Amino acid sequence: MMKEFERTTDGFNYVFEGVIPAGETVFFKMPVISANKRGVNDIGWQCDGDDVKIYGTLSQRPEKTLMWSEIKKNYVVNKTVSAIKVINNDEVDCNICMRVILN
Repeated sequence: MMKEFERTTDGFNYVFEGVIPAGETVFFKMPVISANKRGVNDIGWQCDGDDVKIYGTLSQRPEKTLMWSEIKKNYVVNKTVSAIKVINNDEVDCNICMRVILN
């Protein structure tokens, strides 16, 4: 399942707040880069699940690629990622909030 970040009131700030069902994998397409938004400045997230893993890819086909790198807590995220994958291995649903700031 592919989801997208929602644009907030200011032009360079995108967010997703929602629930990842137990045992599910969800893909998030990164916001589109334009002449005014040259690239990803920062990516942050919070999650209340105990067994949730987050990955990033550079691939243009995130739902088909096998090339993913795990993004661990306090790691610097590769700012050229095209998509993020969240896997909820927990037995319960988890709440997640992710924010992307473009520059």
